Amino acid sequence: MDLSQRKSIYAILIFLSLGLILGRIFAVDTVSKRDLQTYRLNQIPKQLAEKEARLQGLGESPDAIAAEMVKTEAKLQESAILCMPFFSANDRSRWCTIRALVEPEMRVEGAPYAIDKVRLLRGWDTIDMVKHDGHYYSSKPPLLPTMMAGVYWVLYHGFGLTFAENLYLVCILILTCVNLPFMALFLWTSTKLAELFGKTDRTKIFMVAAACFATFLSTFCVTLNNHLPAAACAAAVLYLAMKMILTGEFRHENSFLIGILSMFFVINELPSLSLFACIFIAVALYLPWKTDFRQAVQHVLLWGMGVGVTLAPILATNYIAHDSFRPPYMHRSEGDNWYEYTYETANGREVKSYWQEPKGLDVGEPDRMKYAFHLTFGHHGVFSLTPIWIFSMIGAVMLLRSPDRKLQLFGLMVLGLTALILAFYIMRPLGDRNYGGNTCGLRWTFWLIPLWLCTLFPALEKIEDRPMLWRLALLCLAFSALSVSYPIWNPWTHPWLFNL
Repeated sequence: MDLSQRKSIYAILIFLSLGLILGRIFAVDTVSKRDLQTYRLNQIPKQLAEKEARLQGLGESPDAIAAEMVKTEAKLQESAILCMPFFSANDRSRWCTIRALVEPEMRVEGAPYAIDKVRLLRGWDTIDMVKHDGHYYSSKPPLLPTMMAGVYWVLYHGFGLTFAENLYLVCILILTCVNLPFMALFLWTSTKLAELFGKTDRTKIFMVAAACFATFLSTFCVTLNNHLPAAACAAAVLYLAMKMILTGEFRHENSFLIGILSMFFVINELPSLSLFACIFIAVALYLPWKTDFRQAVQHVLLWGMGVGVTLAPILATNYIAHDSFRPPYMHRSEGDNWYEYTYETANGREVKSYWQEPKGLDVGEPDRMKYAFHLTFGHHGVFSLTPIWIFSMIGAVMLLRSPDRKLQLFGLMVLGLTALILAFYIMRPLGDRNYGGNTCGLRWTFWLIPLWLCTLFPALEKIEDRPMLWRLALLCLAFSALSVSYPIWNPWTHPWLFNL
């Protein structure tokens, strides 16, 4: 590697660093909930002493004073707590399921996935729940929380760690055991994709740097979510499939893995069924049907077996949880709407479900054209918040003119899926046109990130020897890092463009 190449690495790292720093500067806030919580807790002894003195002045009996002091201290302790390792109703919904599955005192007889008891605890309430058969459930598909509950089961029974007594430690350990491996899979697979698609050192380094610092997947590592697992598995499937197609190296274990992982990203992001179909058709087209028909059939069967390995627990957990093979979000029709109900809050107040009377962005954007603009180049825009994807779209168009027909089809697939998914969400009913709710980016498109990373190469390689355009690409990388680092503590916040 010569001096110019090293300078490119330095420039990439510097621009990334500046983007991250700028994002943190944008997120500067004068209020520290942690300090305020500590102050409130420290004030409790003084408040108790003052109340005890008042009760004694009123002539209350020692027993009555003692009982009242216990009650008062519990209320003060509860009201002083401001910090929780949960960021939104979305991730609390999954945490509730995990706790209900593992802790005996939180279980509901005959309904192992019901969160009736957990949701009443302070800090554990969630609007992302459904109701049927008299019980409340997370609105999320149950397979992923069930897998996460396995980690908590080990912590609970093996080490005596509980949410009640070790809340932060338990949450950190679960997030580390779940999100870190998925992120590692995504990053490792990104390096493999870089080697498969890239031709020059600088563009490969750029792509890997983008994967590390300029996608919202790293932002979502601090919360339980379905987007990171879906994107990580999509990246792995994409690499295994494209390696087969581009190199002609068909291995049975890879076909089996593709089946397992492809069904897993589908259950986490249902619209990614379109990617599943594209990958299946692409691989099937290039299987050695003419030269070795038997081997081609074996690959298809192994893929199907892999799909079955993942599909079986998907259907099983959903049926055990809801007595239905359909996930909760597919029960929104007239006469079978699990989102329309009333419930009693922890303080005894009867209210309607949030989704009957949504607020803020969840009301929906009535103007489709305005919604389309903000999904793409506006305050929640894919290309405004992370402008490196503009180069990805240019790269995908350039692939259409590639002399390699396989790359032509790949470019067409990326463009087609991007257009299809954006059109799908733009054409959704009013209540679904909410930008993904209170979130830092258009999270519904995160599973497309591995594809966009791969189509960066044609555009980057074209401008590599054009200093002004290369610097523009670096600037886009920096701004993408800014958007990713702006919600550094909480991904369930609005993007900096929206706040601006």
